[in-house]
Amino acid sequence: MPIYCPHCGAEHIDDSKFCSACGKKVKQHSETKKKSEQQEEEHNPAFVPLPSSKKPRKKLMIGFVAIIVAVVIIVILVLYFQGGTNPFNSPDSRFIGEWEQNNIGNPLLWKFNSDSTLEKESFSGQMNNAGTWTVKNIQLCLNNTLCYTYEFFNNGSTLTMNRSGESDIVLTKKDQQGTNQTPNIQCITNSTSNRLIITSIDTNVKWRDIKITTNPISTWQVQDINKNQLAKIGTTTTIVRYVTVGDNIIILDTVGDVAVTLIYIPTNALLGNWTVHV
Repeated sequence: MPIYCPHCGAEHIDDSKFCSACGKKVKQHSETKKKSEQQEEEHNPAFVPLPSSKKPRKKLMIGFVAIIVAVVIIVILVLYFQGGTNPFNSPDSRFIGEWEQNNIGNPLLWKFNSDSTLEKESFSGQMNNAGTWTVKNIQLCLNNTLCYTYEFFNNGSTLTMNRSGESDIVLTKKDQQGTNQTPNIQCITNSTSNRLIITSIDTNVKWRDIKITTNPISTWQVQDINKNQLAKIGTTTTIVRYVTVGDNIIILDTVGDVAVTLIYIPTNALLGNWTVHV
């Protein structure tokens, strides 16, 4: 379709911006202008659109995150199968730390670590890896096979572990300080078994802080509720655990009435006098 110059009326060529007759500027036809602009963009690199890099970057980031997650899962599984503990459950903080198990002579150390590993001291004084520990309901399990029913006393400073057919294991938090105040203590005597038995005691009272004397002088020994000896005959200094209800003093190799006196060493105060008929 021909185009005419609006100024002089002469026929105008589409591609020309100026009239060939009068020389004035002529408005281009819309299709011609669009075609001209397309041709200009094709010849001008500045108009070439750059490819978008958002999608490749997003895919790369997703892939990177997936690799990290996979590595973390693998590490957790490896730790789980090697250690025998559940990495998603935090260990019971009540157990974590060093505990002492009273032994005739010197106490043996138990160390419950926060990574659920357990170390135990041998009779030679060397710390050895004893495997792992986990808490399952009301049981403390060692290496997931040897399980004890446990109970805490004395504000969490004394731990008892019981297993059918075995003597109780009693552990006391290491370096726990006893009370500096004179405690209250109640005892009963049992002449049938020749014992002075603890029926009530304040918390944080250690056996090693109690001095025991007898009149007439007699042979005696401190035992627990299951009649297991807590120390050698005639001494309390090696007992690191707290006094617990059921602990007792047995009178040995004596006949007749024996007066038993207990003195609390930190305050040098009398705890009481009791007479045991042997």
